[in-house]
Amino acid sequence: IIPNITEVMHFCHKIKIPIIASKLTILTDHTEAPIGLGNLGKLRPFLQKEGFREGSWGHDLFDTLPKIDFSIRKWSLSPFYQTELDHLLTALDCDTVILCGFTTNGVVETSAREAVGRNVQVVTLTDCVTSYSETLHEASLTNLGAFGQIITSKEWMQNHPEMVNT
Repeated sequence: IIPNITEVMHFCHKIKIPIIASKLTILTDHTEAPIGLGNLGKLRPFLQKEGFREGSWGHDLFDTLPKIDFSIRKWSLSPFYQTELDHLLTALDCDTVILCGFTTNGVVETSAREAVGRNVQVVTLTDCVTSYSETLHEASLTNLGAFGQIITSKEWMQNHPEMVNT
């Protein structure tokens, strides 16, 4: 999915659509022990020891991706819960989110549900999302159809008003 996401990011830069990345962030105390994991620590026990700490490989975006405009630290599957995302979307006068990322059945579907609940339209780019399981991925794409448009990145870019009107 990385080449497709990269192409979408370049397209967004070209037509001046802000790129927002939400990054799971595990906070640690002075002893490097995780704090605030809650249920996530039970579901993903490895997070007790490593992963998604600021400045670590699991937290940083791939070096090959184009520059993002805004980075949101999130504490769970939701990029909205206890983050500044809702405020940022309002400040940017954004009425639509284009979803890319991992996992389709986790963060992507959670993002879509919460965006719709905030009266934000959702477009999920099918070739820019994935999961650990193809079965879960496909089931989530079906679910995501209830929350917005499901389309490939190529179709989205070709049909974007900036391209149609040129």
